[in-house]
Amino acid sequence: MDKDELINGYFEGSLSESQLEEFNSLLEKDVAFTSEFEFQKELQDSLKKQERQEIKELFSNLKDENGKTETKVIKLRPWLAAASIALLAGLAWWFLFNTGEINTEELYAANFAPYDNVIQPIERGDQLEDLKTKAFTAYENEEYPKALELFKELQGKHNEAYIEFYKAMVLMQLNKQEEAIPLLEGYIEKGGELKDRASWYLALAYLKLNRLEDCKEQLNLRISSGTYKTAAAKKLLSQLE
Repeated sequence: MDKDELINGYFEGSLSESQLEEFNSLLEKDVAFTSEFEFQKELQDSLKKQERQEIKELFSNLKDENGKTETKVIKLRPWLAAASIALLAGLAWWFLFNTGEINTEELYAANFAPYDNVIQPIERGDQLEDLKTKAFTAYENEEYPKALELFKELQGKHNEAYIEFYKAMVLMQLNKQEEAIPLLEGYIEKGGELKDRASWYLALAYLKLNRLEDCKEQLNLRISSGTYKTAAAKKLLSQLE
């Protein structure tokens, strides 16, 4: 079992006793493995937050008998919330892969989530005094137009490589994949610390624009490197074949 599969198995709760021992051993001894696990954990937490928000929005806006929007607060029992998510995911899966056509929009939506802020952690009560904190606070608050302007200003003063990566994240959130692509390509060429992550998002940007061959090329790079999103890249590539 490769390292990426071990991490995925851990989050899925599917590891056997021997695999769990191997996982814990790597976590103690393999610095690269530990780093990858921490990144994946951050992403999992982000996805859970986004999923909770989507479910909340789904059930908060209901129509009354006159067709008017009626906002209600619905408290779901844990098992019912889980069942709702499973049902929605199942319906999306059936629609995507039983129509006989590749729906790039749906595949993109199923795989894209903006990367977590791992550069400038924001704590409650932080004073928004420096430009870097302001930019990442706007990013975390999903104030993407504001974040884009702040990242542009920040780049003019510091020109750190990571700014290109997060500018690309913002542009993808604003459905400006054509503008995000050269930023991601440039970041990868510079060998930025998040270059493996940038490659994954570059594949998704190509997917959004229906540039399937370019998308597949990046996915194959993810698979061959085995450093980030290997399992997800294999799955997406199989769906595009």
